[in-house]
Amino acid sequence: MIKLYFKQAWTMMKQNKLFTSIYVAGTGLAIAFTMVLFIIYYVKFAPIYPEYNRDRTLVLKYMHASFENNNVSSLVSYKVVEMLRGLPHLDKIGAAFIHNGSWNPITITIPETNEQKIICVGMVDAGFWDVFTFRFLNGRPFTEVEVNSNLPVVILTESIAKQLFATTDVVGKYIKCNGNDMKVCGVVADVSNATPDTAANIYVPIFFDEDNRPNPNNPILTGIASIYMTAPTATDKEALKAEVEDVFNRHNQEDKRFTHHLNGQPDDWWLSTFRNDAQREPDITAVIRNLLYMLCAMLFIPAMNLCGMISSRMDERMSELGVRKAYGANNKGLLSQVLCENLLLTFIGGLLGLAIAYLIALTGGKWVLHLFTEGYTEPSLIPSNLTAEMLFNPTLFGIVFTLCVLLNVISALVPTMIALHRPIIQSIQSKR
Repeated sequence: MIKLYFKQAWTMMKQNKLFTSIYVAGTGLAIAFTMVLFIIYYVKFAPIYPEYNRDRTLVLKYMHASFENNNVSSLVSYKVVEMLRGLPHLDKIGAAFIHNGSWNPITITIPETNEQKIICVGMVDAGFWDVFTFRFLNGRPFTEVEVNSNLPVVILTESIAKQLFATTDVVGKYIKCNGNDMKVCGVVADVSNATPDTAANIYVPIFFDEDNRPNPNNPILTGIASIYMTAPTATDKEALKAEVEDVFNRHNQEDKRFTHHLNGQPDDWWLSTFRNDAQREPDITAVIRNLLYMLCAMLFIPAMNLCGMISSRMDERMSELGVRKAYGANNKGLLSQVLCENLLLTFIGGLLGLAIAYLIALTGGKWVLHLFTEGYTEPSLIPSNLTAEMLFNPTLFGIVFTLCVLLNVISALVPTMIALHRPIIQSIQSKR
């Protein structure tokens, strides 16, 4: 019977091409824009290269210090890394400062032409490579000795290595960075700027910029680093948060001249993506409210329009439904047929929407990426793309498609139920 319903639905689609085209296009666009929105938040929260440990990672981005009548808000001093080492529920800890070239630009020199290019530099410590899971194509990460001694070593991304040397087999070679000769100790797979916490063209020891080195005479814990911590398991994060808070409470008690405020940090990874202020916590309620507004605009408004179209379509089919009911068809069978017709249209619209969503993501990658890299000044060398693991996620499409199916079923169910409850005589005579 179901097979017959779908066969009849296919015939109806060919007979009513205008209705079919509008229905499929409306469903496809709703799914496409919803899919793009879900991709944006998937990239924010899901484990993707090289941030596969997001589910058990905590982030300390900002520090707010108050003393006497003054306040200082900034990123975090590297001194905090030393304070937090050895916590019972701490697995790995690392620090990084991504210098994106928006001020005091850093340049590399291309050997053959001596052309200089502004690049994005990741200044990182040895623990950074433990927290994040980069794919090393050649070589190795920094050692603790190299970082602390600020040795002139560098790790290149695959694309930069090929630009400079036309190969990734470059370990042991030298590049010029801001005029300094630096020895290549490793090459990693490219990182998309969809992950701005880890995306750079090259990586150097964190003390490459001496301003990153903590001043022992400065008791304030503000600086220019972000700190990343992993707990042994995701369930250990709350215990690790409590231990970090305890460290800062004791530090404030020991030196009462200064009070350092965490303002709810360290954050879970997903929460850290919304934090952009050292003095207040992210307004997650506003984020959720805005997300719901967008979902309503992209799903419920098209669903209401489809409901109106289906209602008009049912008015045209009233005599058909009346005749079939007169010959013994029951409401359940007629309802099943109408729903099968809409499911077939929704399925075709879903495939169209998936194609449109991927087309938007692939051709408008820079525009999409700017939605979750606010304030990022791209130095043009980092790949501005969404990778396959960010895009091709069956679960993600399944959620969006299921949501759209439910809305389309509801939009078809309401006018169909109203039409089926009309008396047979009134249905048959509807076109007279």
